[in-house]
Amino acid sequence: MTTLRRRIPALAAFLLLILTAAAATLPLLTPDPRPVSAAARDFSATRAVDRLEHIAKVPHPTGSAAQADVRRYLQDELRAAGLEPEVLTRVAARPSGDAPVGVGTVSDVHAVIPGERPTGRVLLVAHYDSVPIGPGAADDGANVATVLEIARALKAGPRLRNDVELLLTDGEEPGLLGAQAFVDAEHGTEGAAAPDRTVVINLEARGVSGPAVMFQMAGTGLTPAVRAAGALTTSLADEVYGLLPHDTDLTVFDEAGMRGLNFAFMEGAAHYHTAHDDIARLDPSSVQDMGDSALGAVRRLGGDDLARGGSDATYFSLFGTVASYPAWLVLPLAAVALLTVPVLLVSGRRRGLAPRGVGRAAATFPLTLLGAAATGLAAWWVLAWFRPDFVLTAGSVHHLGRYAVGEALLLVVLLATWYRWARRNASPLDVLVAVLGWFAFLAVVCAVLLPGAAYLFTWPALLGLAALAVILRYTAESSPWRAVAGAVAAMAAVALVLPVALLLLPALGLSAVAVPLLLAAFVVATALCVVEPLPRSRVATAVMVTVAVSGAATLGVGAALDGYSADEPEAVSLGYVLESDAGDATWVSLGSASDPTIDRLLTGHPVRYDDRVPPLGGVALPSGKAGAARLEVPRTEDASATANGGVRTVRLRLKVPADVYSLAVYADTGDHEILGASAEGAELTGGRNNGRGRWGWGFTYAAPPADGLDVVVRARGEGPLSLRVVTSSVGLPDGVGAPTLAADQSWAGWPSVAGQTFVVRTFEY
Repeated sequence: MTTLRRRIPALAAFLLLILTAAAATLPLLTPDPRPVSAAARDFSATRAVDRLEHIAKVPHPTGSAAQADVRRYLQDELRAAGLEPEVLTRVAARPSGDAPVGVGTVSDVHAVIPGERPTGRVLLVAHYDSVPIGPGAADDGANVATVLEIARALKAGPRLRNDVELLLTDGEEPGLLGAQAFVDAEHGTEGAAAPDRTVVINLEARGVSGPAVMFQMAGTGLTPAVRAAGALTTSLADEVYGLLPHDTDLTVFDEAGMRGLNFAFMEGAAHYHTAHDDIARLDPSSVQDMGDSALGAVRRLGGDDLARGGSDATYFSLFGTVASYPAWLVLPLAAVALLTVPVLLVSGRRRGLAPRGVGRAAATFPLTLLGAAATGLAAWWVLAWFRPDFVLTAGSVHHLGRYAVGEALLLVVLLATWYRWARRNASPLDVLVAVLGWFAFLAVVCAVLLPGAAYLFTWPALLGLAALAVILRYTAESSPWRAVAGAVAAMAAVALVLPVALLLLPALGLSAVAVPLLLAAFVVATALCVVEPLPRSRVATAVMVTVAVSGAATLGVGAALDGYSADEPEAVSLGYVLESDAGDATWVSLGSASDPTIDRLLTGHPVRYDDRVPPLGGVALPSGKAGAARLEVPRTEDASATANGGVRTVRLRLKVPADVYSLAVYADTGDHEILGASAEGAELTGGRNNGRGRWGWGFTYAAPPADGLDVVVRARGEGPLSLRVVTSSVGLPDGVGAPTLAADQSWAGWPSVAGQTFVVRTFEY
């Protein structure tokens, strides 16, 4: 009975942690879709999804006939809602860092819901183009349908204070061209809304399911809108997103000085940018969550004074609401947490804390963090070796959860091993102070380097250390309630860190699972002292061995038995390259040559194509000789070259086959300096924008015009200027032995080498 009484506090604390975890993760669940009969002012996912038959039935990339059909449908729907849509057609050019300039003729669809007393405008954005190989039901058809349903709901309700503009952009997939065209058209236009009084709400998808997440806040003062949206959010996501090489339409508006919020759902990423991003796989509950979130944000912003700003720097979801505080508090709060650690050590020596035990645990705790990262990296390395098909999708596997569970079990064993070792010479409170000391230290580091992430460490440290101070003061050294002090810190860690780890898991995928594992390590570490008093050594060892075996078995058996089906197909990568100058044809792939579907074709050694096919440069690709297909090649009309003062100006009209969805033009920068250029009248900067091989400058043109593309290139150098043109089209040629994919296979996510044909031709002028 005495032993049971000593365990009651720990059992109560453990139950409290379970309840906290349930409450913290409950917002990750998505709501049931509302029916067609829902109130007119409410968002109904059923009404929205019904529109997808007209929006995302087939692939509709920029410039395609299918996209023109979608555009007409969008105009009709906006008119039916009582609006007056306009189509804004423009040639847009957008630099993309160390990559060729993206160019294209795009047609945005725009409509305005006027406000009563506007202080600015709310710009609700989704893109209506899809990738060339998939219908884009989630990305971004669901959000286009969401915008239409929101427009209907807004018109059914009272008029808002501010203007609400609906913008359905074109050309997002080939490089944010529609958003760039809209910004370019407004720049310097009389009567255009001021950028600092525009708030953008951009709707995206990187999967086919999951909760709506507000993952990026451009500018400040928008936390009330996020709170009204009810979407999951964390300023850590904003920090992480800023480190990744990803962009959305909001990037363009942010560069133009507009504030904004980026929403997306991200689960089911294995379907992203593939042929199976279709209506059947789209989760209507995710559409409902997105619609509720976006409509809530629009209504809040629609009634706000948009001339007023704010200073929110840290924000995070907490039990269904959003907490936030300004930037100036981030570092002071972290500093207070860090300074509390030595104060507690000094004052706690008289009440049972042992600085030596704390120091011993603190010195070794970083090893567990390294172990957590190593667990994630090693597991991915082994899985990638055993299942090379996982590498092609960068870890965006269909059954991500089972691998995450296996690695989490191994993580628990790792931390339990460290805790048992640390407890040999330290009390539970000593170990807890050591862990919270690291929380406080990392809070300060993040406050300086990643301010939006600091709260994850600051609040567990502050609350845990405060609870420790109370426990030390008011309980005896032998009291079983001392072990419960860790529950307060653990509850804060569970409430704040656990949802973030679960959100990052599908966003980053299996290849980067080390990041959520690191966060999970902090959660587990704070909760360890709740298991006090420890079971007998043999029992603890037996439990740990069982958990370790279970974790390894989950990974091993999962990898061995993880198959594919028509609903969850295997990704296959294969492309056909015709280098028309020499008449050579090649098969190339981003996947593994061991794939039985393509291994008979990839008979050669991996080859780098930097100087041969610039769009495929950067990595060595498995390849093999292919038969030469009879394909149309790029050709020129009205070509001329003139020289004046050492500057060579080349003018030509490029014509390509009708099935080409992208055209790339590269200039040889070995003997020439590119001074500038234009494509369809859009001015392009010179210099170098392609860092691979001899073709150091270039541009890509999405959906080149059927009647030809006017190109002008100005260069300085001796001799003729070489231009290499590469066209891309969907599908593989007939008569060359291209494989037929099985029912449980599909082409890998665009823009990888996925069932595409590349034709290369070089011109000299």
